[in-house]
Amino acid sequence: MTPVVSTFMAVAAAAAPFSAPTTIDNPYLPLTKWKSCEFRGLQDDGTRERGVLRLLKRTRGFTINGQRVPAVVIQDNAYEDGKLIERTLDYFAQADDGTVHYLGEHVNNIRRGRVISHNGSWLYGKHTDVLGVAMPASPKLGDQWRLEDVPGITTESDRVEETGMRARAGGKLHTDVIRTQEFIQPEGEVEYKLYAPGVGLITEYPPDGRAVLHHCVPR
Repeated sequence: MTPVVSTFMAVAAAAAPFSAPTTIDNPYLPLTKWKSCEFRGLQDDGTRERGVLRLLKRTRGFTINGQRVPAVVIQDNAYEDGKLIERTLDYFAQADDGTVHYLGEHVNNIRRGRVISHNGSWLYGKHTDVLGVAMPASPKLGDQWRLEDVPGITTESDRVEETGMRARAGGKLHTDVIRTQEFIQPEGEVEYKLYAPGVGLITEYPPDGRAVLHHCVPR
């Protein structure tokens, strides 16, 4: 992503107030529509993956442009061959213009049932002064943004590469799907994700496999 695009997204974020930040109903990322969602996948080496996202009944406060903003907390549990390897708390808030912002994550890396590190953790206002963008209000072909821009920890740049797609996930055929490319540093990895309107993320293509939405439980 060029510095011009990054600056534009930061300016746009600063201009939007947060009147109802815990109502996240962006068509392509309606996080508070669901009580939980489960993804299942397979790595190239045959490892079975399962991811469970759960909306928690609490918030975390952040100060954005002088305004105290409560953020939604989503617990993300990642399993490999049935064993829990990571438990992360992700923080999101939706601005009045419909943009969903990513405000950080608390990561528990787990091995043999014990937390071994918190590598990858960061918070807006502590580790970075750049608001992350999880999903623009109306994503269009060629749009670019940064989910994470945290010096010394991680940078993730996103771009819409295709729109109007059809894709099957969760036992349904979805239309008007968008495909994004994510470039992740310092790893230098590229991932692809599919988002369906009214549902959110339905498929992930990391470098070593694929994970597909199995089901979501509405609130």
